[in-house]
Amino acid sequence: MREYQHWQFAVCIKTMNLFDTLDNKRKTINLSENKKIKIYVCGITPYSESHIGHAMSAVIFDTLRKYLLANKQNVTYVQNFTDIDDKLIKAAEENNTDIKTISTKFINKHLSALSKLNVLEPDYSPKATEEIKEMINMIQALISKGMAYEIDGDCFFRVEKFETYGKLSKRNFDEMLAGARIEIDERKENPMDFALWKTKTGNEPGWESPWGEGRPGWHIECSAMSMKYLGQNIDIHGGGRDLIFPHHENEIAQSEAFTNNPPFSNIWMHNGLINLKSEKMSKSLGNIITVDHLLNQFSAAAIRMFFISGNYKNPLEYNPDLIAAHERAIIRLKNTSQLKSSENVDHLNTSTFINNFHDAMQNDLNTSIALGTIFELSKAINQANTQNLNIKNAQEDLNNFLDILGININEDQINEKKANFDKVDEQWIKSQIELRNEYRKSKNFSEADAIRKELLSKGINLLDSKNGTEWTIQ
Repeated sequence: MREYQHWQFAVCIKTMNLFDTLDNKRKTINLSENKKIKIYVCGITPYSESHIGHAMSAVIFDTLRKYLLANKQNVTYVQNFTDIDDKLIKAAEENNTDIKTISTKFINKHLSALSKLNVLEPDYSPKATEEIKEMINMIQALISKGMAYEIDGDCFFRVEKFETYGKLSKRNFDEMLAGARIEIDERKENPMDFALWKTKTGNEPGWESPWGEGRPGWHIECSAMSMKYLGQNIDIHGGGRDLIFPHHENEIAQSEAFTNNPPFSNIWMHNGLINLKSEKMSKSLGNIITVDHLLNQFSAAAIRMFFISGNYKNPLEYNPDLIAAHERAIIRLKNTSQLKSSENVDHLNTSTFINNFHDAMQNDLNTSIALGTIFELSKAINQANTQNLNIKNAQEDLNNFLDILGININEDQINEKKANFDKVDEQWIKSQIELRNEYRKSKNFSEADAIRKELLSKGINLLDSKNGTEWTIQ
């Protein structure tokens, strides 16, 4: 990443607000030069091809990281691989191989795809199988505190001993019992008690422990790896909304029981999931679209723009037409960035665009409005060029904005052919225009403007007149 040293870009960013799932409100992160910010994001279980939901989550948190780095924050970013799991064991058996062979294959494919999507490598990428010692030590400590117990080589966490269990998911015990996939085990003191260690059965892999040969439970893995590389308390813990319960709920319980030093994370940040025809995309449903498949259809820049085109907390509907619209938008941005500037002493003033971009990013990573600001700046540059203004600095600001969002408009895959897809979903656009009109009638202009900016970020421009509202693709 460039250092973003252009004088106009050197805005003093003192705070950033992010939505915290636990407290159900935005929380402020105080920023100062070289402030240390510790981030842990749950990674994939590499038993098959990564799907576009995995890629979207990686892009969202990478965008947060890039913005912090651009503002000279000292970020330590950790994202793990869950390379021991029931699904991995099953995949290895079905392919007549071992879990290491399976996990290595899909880890490498995942990393290759993320590299193409311009995602920065984590500072640390721990694998669960390489951190077993830390997990065993943590389980031993929980047992000694009376927060966990061992039966026949299996270890379980006592959820009733953790008084605030359910605080992240906002569920009581009855709701959690009804909504959880709980393995029936009459040995448990409570059906909600979750596994910290599982004794080895059959030919599955195992590690020596005080309770015999076995393997760790899923939840203890992330807690142990986070603490090893980031310490007992971190600033941001990220992941998809599907991880809130039980995974992140259990992480909080075992981590804070272990340290007696809450909070485990100051902010719990969760991205929405990607849907296919309004249905959650998942490997278990068999409706996944792989990252490689998408990269064969579109440029990485267009895919990345699509992933951050909406509110990161909300679900995103997979729509190849919209990605195609982003492809066309990127070509226009590229053309703007390559315009030959006048040597006129009068420059295009970009201070408003800079402030608007930062306001959007600072306020809960509002990449939708940030993208809208980029398109507005591009339009202003094009107009200024016709007026013989000097646009060199403005083009530099445009490129800086795109860099922060990780959108590489100069990549080789961007071309006219890839942008030549059918028009975007007209029905959806019309529904957004109708909603905007309702907001305007009720004088809720902030929400109406937000819809305009969201559409603009997707390359859709609205034209209001006495005859109504028309739309065009930029």
